[in-house]
Amino acid sequence: MDKRKAPQPTALDEAKELWDSLTNNAADDIHPPSEQEAREFHRKLYARIEAHEAKKRKTKALRNASLLIAASVTILFSIIAYRSLFLPDVYRAAHGDMKITLRDGSTAILEEGAILTVEKSFPAATREVFLQGDAVFNVTKSKIHPFIVHAGLYETKVLGTIFKIKQQHDSFSVDLYEGKVQVIKTEKPTETFVIHPRETFSNLGSKNVATIAPTVKSEGHPKVTTATILFTETTLSDVIKIVEKTYAVKIQYPASAAGVKINVTTEEATAADLIRLISLKLNLNTKKIDDNTFRLEE
Repeated sequence: MDKRKAPQPTALDEAKELWDSLTNNAADDIHPPSEQEAREFHRKLYARIEAHEAKKRKTKALRNASLLIAASVTILFSIIAYRSLFLPDVYRAAHGDMKITLRDGSTAILEEGAILTVEKSFPAATREVFLQGDAVFNVTKSKIHPFIVHAGLYETKVLGTIFKIKQQHDSFSVDLYEGKVQVIKTEKPTETFVIHPRETFSNLGSKNVATIAPTVKSEGHPKVTTATILFTETTLSDVIKIVEKTYAVKIQYPASAAGVKINVTTEEATAADLIRLISLKLNLNTKKIDDNTFRLEE
């Protein structure tokens, strides 16, 4: 038995059926319809055609709407799946400090306004996060999985320690409380600095400057006696300002040399050692006025 579905009648089939009913096709002789019958025939014919076409349009619209809804649901679930599986987690301390516990057990306390971004792959072979603003990190120790904080122009790399990163405009600093930290300049990976507990790394607002000195907690903190400092193509006037601020000293120098750029690197140097090195770079003489005042002379 043929179970194929019978074809649906078309508008033309319905028109023929209407014509047959109007002309009473029972007799062999068919008389021409009157003008009124012809008008009535055309009216009903157009009405049936319009009803048939309206039904087709409605069916097509419903089909298109169903397809659109299905596509929208698919896209929505795809977006949700993508965000949950691939997009990084972003933490914002919008209203006051915010404490976050990461999947490796490390914690971060974000100060107000700070933003921490953590990739879905965390923790991987290297535990990497991205920081805007200030935060204190307490990193779970792992000798084989370094923890790296990307912040500004620097990377702070640790194996397990407690430290604080501070950022404001171009200024960047790291205060170390426990363990050991390596600070790396992103655009120049060979330029690295190792800091120890109770030491602070700072660029003092310039990407061409790097200092490591004892962490200053208050105005009554003991005076800095030694520091590690790097200057790269830095003008003498800026060098003098940084040295004076670091060691709490006063330095006099010729105004004619203020714009001269110099490169200086020292490790755990005293103020006198650093000033002497600067004078050699500029072919100047050093004179010590008192314990806190020095003069560079031509």
